[in-house]
Amino acid sequence: MICVVVPSFQASAQHTSIPVYDLRSHNFEENPIVDIDTSWAFYWKTLLKSAQLNTTQPDTLLPFTTNWATLPELDPNGYATYAITILLPDKHPSLALDIPDFYSAYHLYVSDSLFAENGKVANTKEEYEPKWLPLTKSLSQFRSDSLTLVLQVANFHHSKGGAYLPIKIGDSDILYRDRFVSYGYTFIITGVLLMAGLFFLGVYLFGRRETSILYFAAFCLVYSYRIIGFGSYAFHMLFPEIPWIVTLRIEYTTLFLSGLLFGLYTLYLYPRETSKPMIYVLSAISVLFTLESLFLPPSVFTQLVIPYFILLIFYLGLAFYVYILAVINKRPGAIYSLISSGAIFVVFGYEIFVYLGIFETSLFLNFAGYLFFFFFQSLVHSFRYSKAMRKALHRAEDSSRAKSQFLSTMSHEIRTPLNAVIGLSGLLVDSKLNPRQLEFAGTIKKSGENLLGIINNILDFSKIESGKLEIEEAEFNLFEVIENVLDVVSSSTKNPNIELLYSVTDDIPKFITGDATRLQQVLTNLLANATKFTEKGEIILSVDTERLFSESIVLRFEVKDTGIGISEDKLHRLFQSFTQVDASSTRKYGGTGLGLVISKRLVEAMGGSIWVESDEGHGTSFFFTIPVGISQREDDFKTPSVLENKKVFLLDDNETNLRILQHQLKKANLKVSTYNNPHMLLATINELGDFDFGILDMQMPEIDGVTVAKNIRAKYSSNDLPLVLLSSIHELGNHQDKALFELFLKKPIHQTRFLNNIERLFTTDFTPSPASSNIENDKKLFQTDFNVLIVEDNIVNQKVALRILERMGINADVCDNGKAGVEAVQSKAYDLIFMDMEMPVMDGLEATRIIKEKRHPRNEAPIIVAMTANALQEDRERCFEAGMDDFVAKPISLEITRKILIKWLADELH
Repeated sequence: MICVVVPSFQASAQHTSIPVYDLRSHNFEENPIVDIDTSWAFYWKTLLKSAQLNTTQPDTLLPFTTNWATLPELDPNGYATYAITILLPDKHPSLALDIPDFYSAYHLYVSDSLFAENGKVANTKEEYEPKWLPLTKSLSQFRSDSLTLVLQVANFHHSKGGAYLPIKIGDSDILYRDRFVSYGYTFIITGVLLMAGLFFLGVYLFGRRETSILYFAAFCLVYSYRIIGFGSYAFHMLFPEIPWIVTLRIEYTTLFLSGLLFGLYTLYLYPRETSKPMIYVLSAISVLFTLESLFLPPSVFTQLVIPYFILLIFYLGLAFYVYILAVINKRPGAIYSLISSGAIFVVFGYEIFVYLGIFETSLFLNFAGYLFFFFFQSLVHSFRYSKAMRKALHRAEDSSRAKSQFLSTMSHEIRTPLNAVIGLSGLLVDSKLNPRQLEFAGTIKKSGENLLGIINNILDFSKIESGKLEIEEAEFNLFEVIENVLDVVSSSTKNPNIELLYSVTDDIPKFITGDATRLQQVLTNLLANATKFTEKGEIILSVDTERLFSESIVLRFEVKDTGIGISEDKLHRLFQSFTQVDASSTRKYGGTGLGLVISKRLVEAMGGSIWVESDEGHGTSFFFTIPVGISQREDDFKTPSVLENKKVFLLDDNETNLRILQHQLKKANLKVSTYNNPHMLLATINELGDFDFGILDMQMPEIDGVTVAKNIRAKYSSNDLPLVLLSSIHELGNHQDKALFELFLKKPIHQTRFLNNIERLFTTDFTPSPASSNIENDKKLFQTDFNVLIVEDNIVNQKVALRILERMGINADVCDNGKAGVEAVQSKAYDLIFMDMEMPVMDGLEATRIIKEKRHPRNEAPIIVAMTANALQEDRERCFEAGMDDFVAKPISLEITRKILIKWLADELH
């Protein structure tokens, strides 16, 4: 700022007159803007208009941008008039005045007319009103080549008075353009600061809780007001009604807070390189200045600008030094901090010189400097954040590997003893035991299977959580999947008071494409959950069409039970990990709570949704939808011709089962009569001779199916009226009861095989099936002399596998490590090998590779089936990569072993 001290203020007044600023020779096309920064006539403590200038002599000629506080004869708190005459050239473009803000209110008259004003000018503090709003205004209304400018200025608040920037005259188009360009730069930089501040605030709140990020976000948000609320004062233009004192306090408060926040940001960004005592001292001064700007009058806190600029130089110098040390010490993002601090050092330094009046404001320099600063500061945090994310990713990967390894190890260690518990107890159940021993053996087997289910759920949940779940797309038989699930669930339920039923609408194709394994897993979880909470009644699985398209269909599954139900306030606990509706220590029903969570994840992975409806005390319905493809394969099943037009009666107290069976038989063109009460049937016993056969349910209240059959047999023989018995789990106790029936079908009824089973009643080679032993059936099935090798290091597991194979009539060889297994294969031709994975000397994977690579005496390698306690997907993949043909996770069972042998040795069976 130019400071001119007039030696004798009053003495010169008699020799002064209104100055003339001659622009008649100025070319506005070459230099379109002129600063009116020459000396103006100055009238102290006088407010004049243009008409009064001729009668009043000015006190002096004063350079326009002279600060009143710099002249001993003047007081920053006061009022004055400036005057000057401008002579314009004959030819000039349309002109305008660019008027800055003054300390702290002004009225500008041009040729006797009030041209512009900010606030209210008065000679007392009570009447005057301060306001700052720079303005560009056209002079098109004035046609004269001579303009007299009279400026009234009043200040009773600020520590400075008068003008600090000149009025500009020039081409109106260019001045307006510059004004809007200035606003544009201001809004862009303010937007950048606000977005950066909000972004990093979000990073801090919802991501990385690093204190330096919080201080940088705060610095961006606070300093954004310094951009929009200072200089061009765009904020005042947007909100002109906000009181001047409010905007002034915010302007100075944000200035002082910016240094404070930047210092703390530097401290927390590189704490080892930063001097804490120095930061604390500078911060204390900033806090003191901030408090003064909030609570003291403007005449006091506005004097703190120059001292604070000196403080900012210390801040910037310290930050620059810290960043140099950080670069030397190779701190994350230090080079970006150093570059950005250099940029802001240039910007701040330049603004200080502009404030002092040494340089003019450069919008481009400010704009480029701020963008440069915030861009590189953002790079600092982006670099640090990405590096932290990479570290976190590596830690997560290490943790995932450790978790997978732990789960694999624990699965192996738990499944190994479970293999003995389930395998041997299964064999024990099928042996000759008295009822008490059979109960104990069954309980052991059931408990082992429950524990295995928990382990499998935990492994599945871990697999889903780690994002390793893969959905397959293959053709499968929907009815077979449903019936397999019902078989599994019914075999584990053993509750004669529960009817397990299923119903599929006729418009659903038999063959569809999707993930049969995942669908079966969801249905098993939901049905097993239903059986757990249902003590009597029925559980029905219904499948309907939700939406049908040309090549796909959305299926809607419902698992409905008549169990205890769930109260409305507890439904939200479903589908949450390790959460149960009843989480108390006295709960009646156990479990991990993972089954429904896994089901939800699987359904969503298949592209569907799952939900629940329940009525406490009356039952629960679980629904889920999944999209599946429609297979081009057609169902080749045809109704046996021998059954057409046959007459049959159905007796079942369960209305749902009665309706399902009736529908199935009518589809096959049978004539069906139904009874839901045995008394009703027996009341019409004389009319039963009209029927070709009858179907009786076993479990009914008051009278069971055997009693009904005895009454029928008293009148009709087996040849006259064949009878079929339906039973959930009931085994007929004696030969007399068995002789009452020609066919025994176990619930839940397999609809895919129901008619084929019924057909057996009318084939010529049909004979009633005696109660044959499963053991004898297995021995007959596998009476071919197969060579099977068991490669297993655990003695108990060896015994389990041997006994299961012996149960099916196969005497296997045993090796206790992979090397011995390789040697055994070289000396003997084996049809199938059960191979463990983890063994001493040589593991199963290496042994498999060697066996598959070596030429076998029969010119082909044997079938190798992994039989391992390592049950993770990675283990399965490793086995197949090594060359194994199939995979069985321990514990193995009689049924699983039977399926494996049938699958791979079926072509050689007699």
